[in-house]
Amino acid sequence: MLARRKRLGLVAVVLVMGALIGEVRCAEKKGGEAAQVTCGSVIALQGNKVGTQVACQEVAYGGHGSGQMACTGVTSVADLSRYFTVKGVQGEECLQGTPVTKGMKIRLQNKATGRWLHSHKFRSMLSKSQEVSCFGGPGESDDSDVWKVTWSGGGKFWSNGDKVNLQHDITGVYLAAMSGQYPQPLTGQREIAGARTKVVETFFSAAEGIYFPPRTHQAPESKEGAPKGHSEL
Repeated sequence: MLARRKRLGLVAVVLVMGALIGEVRCAEKKGGEAAQVTCGSVIALQGNKVGTQVACQEVAYGGHGSGQMACTGVTSVADLSRYFTVKGVQGEECLQGTPVTKGMKIRLQNKATGRWLHSHKFRSMLSKSQEVSCFGGPGESDDSDVWKVTWSGGGKFWSNGDKVNLQHDITGVYLAAMSGQYPQPLTGQREIAGARTKVVETFFSAAEGIYFPPRTHQAPESKEGAPKGHSEL
């Protein structure tokens, strides 16, 4: 039953992705120009050292882990669990097409599962760094889902050619694509964890995806409340 639900979920993702591609095809760049990452864009995050892409799995961390759903590094281009929608933080509206600027705080919602890229003070299984998981869902997000995008040099806006760091807003660790491989049931997939400092494993690029063209607008004041706290910290 679980496998059937997962297949149906992936079919839905394929249909949504196809519709979005048709919608934004007119925004494709000419001459190989880099595309800007904007709110609403659907992207794959690729680790620059190991080459794996961040993905959400329907397998929970066991043992001494948190019990939340695993976040792993995958290499298969057929794996639809590697796509994330770029969203703003709660309480700060980020309209579709708003460019992501250096130092901006964002959330990343997995397209296949609806869960958020998340971290908290649990030790990761392989490298004994900080655990990164996939947590919550539509309407269920907290301040441990927030990441700050930074990079050295370059322009003001995040483009898909930039090598960026994603720093966890609450604990300060950096998203890292590690080389360690999981055993069953995640055989062959690599660890995604939180590193305390910037190292070669903490640099990522926005890979293939759907990039909504940037637009200039004045966002209205948000009426949403502040992010909820997270008791497990």
